Amino acid sequence: MKNALIYCRVSTEEQVKEGYSLDAQEKFCAKFAENDDYRIVGVFRDEGKSATTLDRPALQDLLAKCQQDDSVDAVFVQETDRLARNTKDHLTIRAVLQKAGVKLVSVAQPMLDDSPEGNMIDTILASVNQFQSDLNSRKTKKGLQERFDQGWWPGWVPLGYLNVGVGGNADGRKAKKIVKKDPEKWDLIKEAFKLYLTDNYSVQEINDILYKKGLRSKTNKKVPHSVLTTTFKNPFYAGLMKWNGQEKKGNHESMISMAEHYRAVRIMENHNQHACRRRKHTFLLRGFVLCNICGQRFTADKVSGKNKEYYHCSNRDKHSNQGQNIQVKDLEEIIEEQFKTIQFSPAFTARVIEKVKEIFNDKKDKINEQKHALYNKQRAIEIKRDTAEEKLFKSIITDDDFVRIRDKFRIDVQQIQDQVEKLDKQRELDIDTVQEILKLTRNIYETYKTAPFWLKRQYLGLFWDKFMVQDKQIQQAVPTDLILRLQEESKVLIRKDWLRGQDSNL
Repeated sequence: MKNALIYCRVSTEEQVKEGYSLDAQEKFCAKFAENDDYRIVGVFRDEGKSATTLDRPALQDLLAKCQQDDSVDAVFVQETDRLARNTKDHLTIRAVLQKAGVKLVSVAQPMLDDSPEGNMIDTILASVNQFQSDLNSRKTKKGLQERFDQGWWPGWVPLGYLNVGVGGNADGRKAKKIVKKDPEKWDLIKEAFKLYLTDNYSVQEINDILYKKGLRSKTNKKVPHSVLTTTFKNPFYAGLMKWNGQEKKGNHESMISMAEHYRAVRIMENHNQHACRRRKHTFLLRGFVLCNICGQRFTADKVSGKNKEYYHCSNRDKHSNQGQNIQVKDLEEIIEEQFKTIQFSPAFTARVIEKVKEIFNDKKDKINEQKHALYNKQRAIEIKRDTAEEKLFKSIITDDDFVRIRDKFRIDVQQIQDQVEKLDKQRELDIDTVQEILKLTRNIYETYKTAPFWLKRQYLGLFWDKFMVQDKQIQQAVPTDLILRLQEESKVLIRKDWLRGQDSNL
């Protein structure tokens, strides 16, 4: 009696859970092998695996056994599409089996044998299997595109939302998938956006806060940092779907406004650009504070057990740090006071405000012109729509033609409204920038004091070149070349009593 193996496969986890076809395949193949005087010495089952790849555990084990075990005479499958759904993979498997001297038997396709005719039919069937796989793929992509066109997200929704089936399938139709709020996570994610938009919290800090309030990952742990970062950049929360190179306003309920989305993206970009994310042990004054004794830069550390952070000289060879270490919050408060020593002259402030106003008004006028052109375009579309409605009443056009025309008009109008919304958000971002500049010109100290971490770093680099520290005090505060030039031109005023070691004429 000859020895044979059986290979069975189903393509989805749903088929596995329902027991779909696996047992039937094995039983069908075993009966056929028995009738053909074969003894089954092994059964290989791939559960929930696609036939579009060779990377299947059971298939790999089967091929390995055929190559290593000379006693195997044949492999039984119900149909060749159980092995592969593309011609290249099918021929690869068949070549491996032929080299090992193992016959491939397709129970439901007895016309396949090792004759030239059988090989030709086998190749044709492999091509048909691939064509069917391509058709299924195309059908899936078409279905996803239709969902997107209808305003529903075609994939798994992000945190705070759920994919929900509605309509049921009592009549044989599949339930329609829509997107709804996740009652367990909606309010938590909304709070996360509220915190992030203040620009006073890092992603890590917000994650800590949400974890304490009950937000969990699928494994009941903290949501991964990368997931929360992606959340804050995702326009889906503002109602905009971006998929496969396309953009469309979704039917789902938005969690934030588009203006808030743009602001969140701007915050994220600024953090990335200036490399000032709030990571553990990242300190505000790194790079700006130097030791007045040896000239080395200060570093900072968190002392374990004391729950305190200290700035100190990084050079431990030239001198002792005894009495020189200063708590992080103390030194940052001292340097914060330094910003009280600088102010722009009234004349310079007036010039800055006038220039900013000029730039803002110019951009505002251009935005208004673009919006006006879009409104005219929308009005022209609405006129065409009205004309189509009249033609429908007069039976000049058919119902199908009207539906097609109406859908096109709706898409065109939606695209125009999206463009108008983007222009409005751009103007809001512009005024945010203007507001920050005006705050800075009017009160440098208050602006720095209330600025978020990353912006404080920018202000430090704008106004100060370095701070020389000794005995837990600033011995010398050195402005940047830009500020010194402005001071020489009387455009910026600096209190000289704070600038120890500087020229007396400052």
